[in-house]
Amino acid sequence: MKRPAFRQLTRSAALAATSQLAAAQGLRLEEVVVTAQKREQGLQDISATVNVVGGETIEEYSALNFEDVEGLTAGLTLESPNARQQKVALRGVSIDPDSGADGTVDIYWNGQLVNPAIAFSKIYDMERIEVLRGPQGTLQGRSSPGGAILLLTRKADLNEASGYVQGTVGDNDGFNTQVAYGAPLIENTLAVRVAAVYDMDDGNGVENATTGLDNPEQEAASARLSVTWAPVEDVTAALTYQFFDQEADDVQAIDGMDSLGVRPSFDAQDRTGLAPTDNEYDFEFDALNLNLTWDLGNHEVVSVTGWDDQTREYRDENDRADYIRNPLAFSSQNSVVEQEVFTQEIRIASIDNEMWNYVVGAYYQDSDVLADFVVNTTTTLPDSTPVIGPYQFTLATRSLLPVTAEQWSLFSFNTINLSDDLQVELGIRYTDYDKGRSATVDFLEFTYLPEVMGLPPGVPQEAALGPITEGVAGGLPIEGISPENQESSEDAFTGSATVRWEATDEMAVYASYSRSYRPSGTSIVPSPNVQFLPGGGDFVLHEEEESDAIEFGFKGAFWDGRAEINGAAFLQQYDGFLGFVRGVEVLDDNGAAQILPGGIIFNGDAEILGVEMDGRVLLSETWSAGFSAAWVDAQWDGGEQPCNDREPGEVVGSCELDGQIEGEPEWSFSLNSEYYMPLDNGMETYVRGLYKYTGERGNIAGSAGVGDVTDEFEAHNVVDLFIGVRDAAGSWDVNVFAKNLFDEDEVVRQLGPDQYDQRFSGGSYTLTDVLEERTIGVTGRYNF
Repeated sequence: MKRPAFRQLTRSAALAATSQLAAAQGLRLEEVVVTAQKREQGLQDISATVNVVGGETIEEYSALNFEDVEGLTAGLTLESPNARQQKVALRGVSIDPDSGADGTVDIYWNGQLVNPAIAFSKIYDMERIEVLRGPQGTLQGRSSPGGAILLLTRKADLNEASGYVQGTVGDNDGFNTQVAYGAPLIENTLAVRVAAVYDMDDGNGVENATTGLDNPEQEAASARLSVTWAPVEDVTAALTYQFFDQEADDVQAIDGMDSLGVRPSFDAQDRTGLAPTDNEYDFEFDALNLNLTWDLGNHEVVSVTGWDDQTREYRDENDRADYIRNPLAFSSQNSVVEQEVFTQEIRIASIDNEMWNYVVGAYYQDSDVLADFVVNTTTTLPDSTPVIGPYQFTLATRSLLPVTAEQWSLFSFNTINLSDDLQVELGIRYTDYDKGRSATVDFLEFTYLPEVMGLPPGVPQEAALGPITEGVAGGLPIEGISPENQESSEDAFTGSATVRWEATDEMAVYASYSRSYRPSGTSIVPSPNVQFLPGGGDFVLHEEEESDAIEFGFKGAFWDGRAEINGAAFLQQYDGFLGFVRGVEVLDDNGAAQILPGGIIFNGDAEILGVEMDGRVLLSETWSAGFSAAWVDAQWDGGEQPCNDREPGEVVGSCELDGQIEGEPEWSFSLNSEYYMPLDNGMETYVRGLYKYTGERGNIAGSAGVGDVTDEFEAHNVVDLFIGVRDAAGSWDVNVFAKNLFDEDEVVRQLGPDQYDQRFSGGSYTLTDVLEERTIGVTGRYNF
């Protein structure tokens, strides 16, 4: 069937939904339908800031990874520097992924809460992605202060068969192929859809000058099965199962000049590492989701059951600049993180009542995480020790960090129509939290001991080094969290209130209040240094966080339905905002300053002020555009953080909190546009572009002042360009693309020198990540 005369080929970066022309009506944007408030609604009818990236937008902009979605909307940060770390941020606040605190933004896969690592896998056969901005304290499973992201995959259709085959190749040794097909087995009763992806490329593109690795690889495969079953007229079940497996080289690039004059100098843009061994990771997960819907006429009952099981194995070289240089001494860390999460939500909602519609429900979540770390640490011996070769020995330790989290909630959300033009929304949620966390470090063995000269016959090396090795091993095992601090229980009320006024047929304005909550917890510091913290370790505890936000916004349609512009201004105040600081030093029992591994979570007051806008427009029958913009001013408003400015006798220093909250840009913009030209042979040629600006942002990793790290990352501009030809009926499409067209290479992440660098040279090299290099490729797609 020939499609209408106009098809919006470029969706808005902010709203990014399918928009096309109804021939009988002329140029007009199609309504975007979302489920941000647990029921199908038009996007313009929701009194909150919600951005949508539709499935077709994901395909058109060749978004093969979750991180690619960041370019399609402003004010959103998606970073995954390695397999252990994933950061998601909205509205100017984030938390270091190594902190262990609940995130500022939660992610839901087909309605179930999932760990960010699952979201940061390959994306394919997606229905849409909804980005909910602002506190989520009423309807979502977990209360989060920054927002939530909903990932919705395509389901099996009970009435229609559809599918596609897509292939992408790039000059980054990249190859991505996707396939999907779904069809009814019994019309109106049973349908099945299968989808799969295989992806490989050069990973982060970092080479290793020490090991000779010059062709890093990343390889991933995933498959998904979706089943839709309607056994009776009013009951529908949707089952989705997905597995994912990924392996990759993960060399870390360094930047700096060796103060010893032995090693080469590197810039971040060289994308080169010096570690004696190569980092590697293996990540796999299984996820199962069951949605049951029972239509009772004027009510609807929904049950969402979710389960996922994931394993992340990571080999990390801690001697990033190869200072040890002893093939018998090791400095690597091997970690295995296993996580299993079960969630259950059940709710009942009224349908189409003229005055009052409501949702009431209950939610349960049970999460178990076990992190198992085996660490090889090489230690320098005193210069007076008579040894042959380097003054080093290596010990292996094992750290076990089990974390459990259980919560249950009761919630209600009510929409009251006071008149045709005036609407009130009221929501409340009660949540009970129970958490458990411990951290133990055990001694395993000495994997390398130096040879001591002049020993009498028969005297073992271990005996000669006994006083030293016994002193080291004698400090283990370590209880990183004191027993009285391993369990916690608390509860909280959160909620929201909104007033919406339909000022005209084309314009609605609203004002809202919302509250979020993040529970108290403990920083995991599995080190002997924890024994010297004030109060026997109480310093690693943090209190709960509460935030209150007000928002004023508008939703507008203009130009006879050819344009939409939405905007919002918000103020969010935090009581006990969860900050995180790395590089904190404590004094050991000898009065020497020692850097704690990881970092410390702390509480401080904060105030966030911001403005967000988005829009989309049909400029002509063949030209469309979209934009989004965000400005955020995040400031500390009192409190203290751990730091390295200590008064005499202080074990841990403290500094007053003041100024900008580091980590996120103040300004960001996203703009996209597409122009197409019909050809005489039933085909179309097009040009599509995407521009993303990310402003300056502070380096949160350098917050404790250890190492020569930058205080602020520079702003950067990224342009993606697509030129292609397609069938006018939409059955096939081929395009040539250039991502990061102008090859921007700004540094986006920097950590200070590692412990060996500090020990041998005083700190010569920092760890850095830069923007992904320009990638040129071709994508072909066939729909059936």
